[in-house]
Amino acid sequence: MICSSRMLVLGALSVCAGQVLAGVPQAWDIQLQARSTLDSGIPGYNLPYPSSLSSQYVSIDEDGGVAVRAILSGQEGIFYGKNGVGGIIVTGNGGGDPFWAPTLDLRNGLIGIEQGSFSDGAYLYSIDGSLVRTFNAGGPEGVSGFSGVTITSDGALCYRGDFGFSVDKVVIDEYIDNTRTQTLVTDTNSGYSFLISPEINDARQVLMKTFPTSGAAQRIVRFETDGSATTVAETGTEFNSFVNSTAIAQDGGAAFSARRSSDSVWQVTHWDGSSFVAIADGNNADIDNGSLANFPPVVNDAGMTAFRATDIAHDSTALWVGDGTDLVKLIEYDQLIETDLGPIALGFDFGGDTGRQVMNGVVDINNAGQVAFAAFLRNGTIGVFVATPASSCLADLNGDGLLDFFDVSAFLNAYNAMDPIADFTGDGNFDFFDVSGFLNAFNAGCP
Repeated sequence: MICSSRMLVLGALSVCAGQVLAGVPQAWDIQLQARSTLDSGIPGYNLPYPSSLSSQYVSIDEDGGVAVRAILSGQEGIFYGKNGVGGIIVTGNGGGDPFWAPTLDLRNGLIGIEQGSFSDGAYLYSIDGSLVRTFNAGGPEGVSGFSGVTITSDGALCYRGDFGFSVDKVVIDEYIDNTRTQTLVTDTNSGYSFLISPEINDARQVLMKTFPTSGAAQRIVRFETDGSATTVAETGTEFNSFVNSTAIAQDGGAAFSARRSSDSVWQVTHWDGSSFVAIADGNNADIDNGSLANFPPVVNDAGMTAFRATDIAHDSTALWVGDGTDLVKLIEYDQLIETDLGPIALGFDFGGDTGRQVMNGVVDINNAGQVAFAAFLRNGTIGVFVATPASSCLADLNGDGLLDFFDVSAFLNAYNAMDPIADFTGDGNFDFFDVSGFLNAFNAGCP
């Protein structure tokens, strides 16, 4: 480790302070945000009876807030909650075609969600339930049939749409000075036969799987703001197939599931902008290889990648988080989890071909390393949870998630002032043993 150093001499002891970065946490705090129920004998949590979260997409904001669509009695609703407090913020008319699609995206207190009918557009809501914008089909690019809506922090939407049902277009749709503006990212007249599930970040980079009309059969492409295209991965020597959906991080990194050409094993992959990082694959003793082809992973700027797959040990779905070095199974079948009704085992056995299931829908992750997911509970209800890395980094005295010179300086100042935070032994004295305790915690890093 290269030190941006200052030598601190306490007696005969010196400390060189570099920056220690956290890997995948081993300990997590998991908090229930909402729980649906279709059983009149079981109350819901932050959701009314009857309510269902089956097959809905959960999205998490950078501050830990979560949003998900819920099916209510004769209506649909959008749930928003944070720190275990929340509820339905807006409802839509039930009956006939769905009012909203199951997919939504939460960012900077804004929720983007597709209208339910295929030929319709999308809505942009605030987390207080107010309607910010309606994006009807049409606009300057004339798109209809919005699909895969994702949003930026300032409320721009990105999606795939149809133009006359003959050309697919991916556009960025936004209001600039109250004028609706659609920026064409690419279309199927630009060297592609099909475009799938675009995702946008705040830099307005757009990532998606494509089917080129020449060259590789499949290609994951990041479209840049200057109109150029960066190839992330394509079928060939390394991989021969990709899961349709991909994920983009705020720093432009990507995550996807791909089948390796060499051995036909599926691999969850993080692309850091220049190289591939293998997060997990079907050779893992716990992971069913084929299940990695079903659902996409999600990733944050630190490369922490979350994904769901089938857990061979329990013959059920489960949730993992990895970074290429560490791999942690976050939840699994039979695991007890805290709820409003007390500890309940995760997972439900539906019998037949469906069998045991833990995960419900897709998952999401933010740059704080928090993972949002929906899961089946043994009592037949579905809960939405946020898993937060447990705070057990004792040497992080300034609480910024890093171990560096500033923590060493904070310890030295506290030690000289006989501040209790520097009493690492807890014996009321300030001596070499406290210095040693701090150094051990510092060198251990953050979980």
